[in-house]
Amino acid sequence: MRPPHPGFHEPPAPQTPPSRRSVAFVPDEVLLYDLSDSAFCLKARICLQVKGVPFRRVTVTLGRRGELRRLNPLGRVPVLVHGETVIADQSRIAHHLDEVQPEPRLVPIGAEARAYAGLVEAWADGLLAPIVSACKWLNPDNRAAALANTVTEMAGAPLRPLVGWLLVRLMRRRHAARGYTPYALDQVEDRLQESLARVATLLDGKLYLLGRTPTLADVAVFAQLACLRRYAEARLVDQVAAVGEWLERLGALPPIAAALAS
Repeated sequence: MRPPHPGFHEPPAPQTPPSRRSVAFVPDEVLLYDLSDSAFCLKARICLQVKGVPFRRVTVTLGRRGELRRLNPLGRVPVLVHGETVIADQSRIAHHLDEVQPEPRLVPIGAEARAYAGLVEAWADGLLAPIVSACKWLNPDNRAAALANTVTEMAGAPLRPLVGWLLVRLMRRRHAARGYTPYALDQVEDRLQESLARVATLLDGKLYLLGRTPTLADVAVFAQLACLRRYAEARLVDQVAAVGEWLERLGALPPIAAALAS
């Protein structure tokens, strides 16, 4: 058994989850459809580790795209298969886990703290995530690492050049729709630095974003910045001491360390 740690205490035995969406099979284990270099998937893995739920990762290769779309018509990861229950989207996975296994809690109980955690989580998933992704895919210094971290996992060697070309094209189009282009990297970096300053402000005088214990707010922001630290923009993250110390503090917690190592 893992020793207890601040905020994330030892969970009780897993409970049987209620059915939300039936599937044609009932696996013998909890499955997480994911990709290693996805911040959203890291968030889901951290939540599962915090809850002490044993699970098996299912890497979404090209051959599994159809399987993924049967579970989630949007074709996006992460997707959790928990008995007969299928939950798509990292935030819904976190809240599902809190429902079926209340301790240790990811979302705080108090109404004010719950609302605050929800706002920070929504900001991390909706506004910080596109900035992190734009840094990853639009910065030429990150191109080789981004492709290696993603395409190597998705496709076999013969298909990797084609898959990489298609993926870069898709991500450029997606970010252009948000106003982020390779010609506006300075603006992307400015947005990232503004975001890091906000996180530092929220941490002022506190160990974690809500105070003395970590919550889903910390997990959501941590997942984005931990993934960004694999790329050239790590230098910007490490320039903000409060953020760097917070990342190290969270990364040392046993469930988060396990998720990072998995």
